[in-house]
Amino acid sequence: MIERLWKRMLRRRGLTWWHLPAAMMWLGSLVYRVLYRLRRSLAGPPLRVPVPVISVGNITVGGTGKTPLVACLTGDLIAEGLRVGVVSSGYGRRHKGYSFVEPGYRVQQMPTDDTGDEVKLLAGLLPNAVFSVDRVKAQAARRLAEADAVDVIVVDDGFQHWRLARDIDIVTFDAAVPERVLTWFPLGLLREPLTALDRADIVVATRANFSRHLAKLLSRLAQLSPRAQVYSARFVLTELIGRDQRLELKYLEDKSVLLFAGVGNFAPLRKQVAALCADLDVALELRDHQRYDHRTLTHIKRLADQHDSDVILTTGKDWAKLPDFAFGRDIYYLGQSVDLDPGEERLVQFLRERLKLSPREN
Repeated sequence: MIERLWKRMLRRRGLTWWHLPAAMMWLGSLVYRVLYRLRRSLAGPPLRVPVPVISVGNITVGGTGKTPLVACLTGDLIAEGLRVGVVSSGYGRRHKGYSFVEPGYRVQQMPTDDTGDEVKLLAGLLPNAVFSVDRVKAQAARRLAEADAVDVIVVDDGFQHWRLARDIDIVTFDAAVPERVLTWFPLGLLREPLTALDRADIVVATRANFSRHLAKLLSRLAQLSPRAQVYSARFVLTELIGRDQRLELKYLEDKSVLLFAGVGNFAPLRKQVAALCADLDVALELRDHQRYDHRTLTHIKRLADQHDSDVILTTGKDWAKLPDFAFGRDIYYLGQSVDLDPGEERLVQFLRERLKLSPREN
């Protein structure tokens, strides 16, 4: 409920009563700035591990596409013959005190309450990666390095993790986010000021196909981070994935669809699905990292029954948390890929050269 009201406040237009809670959010942002600076000053010297560390993070709250980029980058490095570890805090899991270091094919079999939805999704995509999950990412990286099982570590959401030293900072920036919300949380979306992009080695403008002024944005990002390489990225929907089958996207051309998802930025997903199907009956936006209890699942089924929707769609992150439930119709999640400009090959080559990465000889 709180997240829903906060998003409504961010989306306000013109002079409305939503400006009253916005005034309270402005006071909250002042407190947030004080806590941010205090946290930075108390962080102490960062832990450096004897393995190259790449962070994929952002400077805003909500979804900017970090997880797809982690999957893409990790998969590319594995394809180069490197042993890759993925570090995460396992955000959204119930058993927060539980830590583990396990290969992806084993993490796939673990309960989502132990792994978190994003780790569970990544493990399914990256069965040959090694995952280290701990509430403190620095400790997760230390355990992974001590296991002597990887050549390079990729940290999911590590840009503000001051306790861990990184060799490369990749920062995702959502090109679809309007300028007016680029202020300090909770009045806006910023975890840090835009000037923090000066710390980045690589900046990726994600959801570039939803930006109205992409060239202008890329130029601004280059000015904010003059030593960084600047990329743009599109998240391309590729297929429908069910429990027992995969279908091409054209399957939706004559279908009515109910879409539900608990993601940080729902609007671009809604636009993509609406363009693929005959009718988008319902676009149900749930809170980020939504837990799917029987009540929520029953509500989704009731909406699909009311609209007589042919198909139910969701995201891979939400799919990872769904228990067995009889929706009474086909349900799929949307597979996607990352289309980087100027290209994944250039990014991987840069990382290999900068970090001196090479596969170990057997």
